[in-house]
Formats: sequence, structure tokens, C-alpha cells
Amino acid sequence: MAKPRTRLALTEEQAKQLEQLWEDHPDPRSRERLLVIRTARLGNNTYEDIAAITGCSRRSVARYLNRFEEKGLEGLLERGKPKPRPTPLTEGPVQEQWQEQLRKGNFRCARQAQEWLKKTHSIERSIWAMYYWLKKCGAKLLVPRPVHIKKIQQKTDAFPAELAERLPQLPLVKGRPIKIWVQDECRVGLHTVVRRAWGLSGHRLVQPAQKKYQWSYVYGAMEIGTGQIHTHLINRVDLDCSYAFLTDLAATDPHAEHIVIWDGAGFHQKEGKHELPERVHVIQLPPYSPELNPIEKLWDVVKDGICNKIYDSIPELWEAVLVELKPFREQADRVFQILGNAAVVVCANASSRINSANMN
Repeated sequence: MAKPRTRLALTEEQAKQLEQLWEDHPDPRSRERLLVIRTARLGNNTYEDIAAITGCSRRSVARYLNRFEEKGLEGLLERGKPKPRPTPLTEGPVQEQWQEQLRKGNFRCARQAQEWLKKTHSIERSIWAMYYWLKKCGAKLLVPRPVHIKKIQQKTDAFPAELAERLPQLPLVKGRPIKIWVQDECRVGLHTVVRRAWGLSGHRLVQPAQKKYQWSYVYGAMEIGTGQIHTHLINRVDLDCSYAFLTDLAATDPHAEHIVIWDGAGFHQKEGKHELPERVHVIQLPPYSPELNPIEKLWDVVKDGICNKIYDSIPELWEAVLVELKPFREQADRVFQILGNAAVVVCANASSRINSANMN
């Protein structure tokens, strides 16, 4: 059981002053401090008791009592001056450059932002002011997505418009429906995928993991008009596997023309260079632009389902992958959620006019 605090030693003058201040002081925060002293005068209450009576935290009770013993009633009621508002960051062109630096993610920490402001514009601000203005601008610490150094952003940005122009130029057979697919592959293997999991504060999570370099691949394609999904589980990737996948894809609707949008992997057929199955047309995405292909998000869902688990064999792993893919096979809405409003999907959906013209 906690021992009560020793009775506070107040002189007669201090006791009168305490009661007078308690009766007359208008500030409720000061009255709270005075109430702590009045309650502690009895000497039969613990810190916890005083905290419960006054509504303060135990830490605040201890701080108020220690301050009273060191500085008396006047010191108890003293408050530090409020921190001044940081000097405005800047205005005009400098502010625009500041925003541009934040959009590009050029500041790893507040210290770098402080150094940039001083070096580039000879403006000095305290580190506390930098934190204030970073928050004021809505900046947050984000994890950047790595992109290949050879990526040409202009080509990536221009692709949706090019897709809209290219679709009507494909050699489609009139009178046939058109299906437009986005396609990609995902590598999965016995090497354990470790991802974050919910845990308890103060308890370190430990996840058993194995390092087995045995891999397989999931070929996948999503049709943007119907929400249909087509997948293959294969032990390797090469031109023959890709051709077989396209052949099976075309067989899902023997009466339709199939347009496949995929990346320029070396094991993908190139239009004009490789033979393609009948009724299949391919359009290549710009190099190093996975963000243009919405099916990439499907692989995150699959890996979330198989992560933090150990699989003894590839067939066992395939069973787990099929479990994760099953909802997408059965519910087109799940596929549409993955497709979203990606630029490629929006442009391809606009090809409904092409489809109508092709059917006439």
C-alpha cells in the first residue's frame, strides 16, 4: 500500500494566503494547483488520492508539490511564457520552390530542409520552426516508391493518350466483340515473404522464415470490361509459356478479339517480331512503368495472403495462391476494385466506341 505524503509545513501566513487565493483566484488552472496544496495539507492522502480528488495526473501532483516546497505559493502559480509562433517561412517564389522540393521528396529530415533554405535563399530558421512549417504545409514522412534510373517519365505520362490513338488502328476483324486485358506475372516461391503484422506494444514479434530459392510464377490477366480474370501457375517464364498463356486466354472467348496490354519483358511476344495466337493483339507499356498496369495491385493482395507462412513445396504454395485468387474469380466487383480508375483502364474503356463500330 502506498504511504501517505508527509504533512506540508505551512506557516500561518501561508495558510491564510492559500485560503484567500483559493477563494478569489479567477483562473481555474491556478485553482487546480491550489486545490492540490489544500488537499495535501491534511497529510493523510497519497499522490494517487490527491490526483483522484483534484482531477490531476499523479505526475502533475508531484510537480505542484515540489514546486510549492521550493518556491512557495508565488512560484506555484508562475507559468512560463508561451512559445512564440515561428517566423513565417517565406512567401512568393521561395514558397513555390519549397513546395516543389516537398513534392519531389528532396528532404529526408527537417535538418536538410533547414540547410536547403539557408544555402539556396540565405533564410535562417530554427529546427523547431522547420518542424512547425513542415506540418503546416501538410508534409508527412512517406516511403518513396523506387523507380528505375532509366525510366523516361515523359513516355509514361504520354502513354494513356497514345493508347487511345492506337486502339482504333489495330487490325481487328469486324463483327467480333473486343476484350481488353491488362496482364502481368508475379514470382512466388518458398523463400518466406515477411510483412508487417499487428502486435502488442513492448512485445517484439518474431517470425520464423526459411530461405529456399525455389520459385514459380503466376501469369494473370484482368479484362477491364467484364471483370473476368484469367490465371496460370507455371514453374518458369519464357516465350513458349507466354504464347501458351495467350492461347488459353483467347480460348476463353473464341468469338472475340483479345487485346493484351503488358510490359516489355524479354519473354513477352512483341508485335511484328514474334508470332501471336489468332485473334490476339498485344500493346507494350513504356519501359520501367509498372504503375501503369493496375494488375500489379493484385500481386500485393496475393503476397499479403501468403506472407509470414512457411511452405514445404511448390504445390503447397500453389494451393495457398489459388485460395487468394478465388474471390477474384467468383466476384467481378473485386476485379473492378483492383482496376480502379487507372489511366490505362479509362482510355481502354473509351474504346467502347471502337467496339460498337467493329460490331457494325
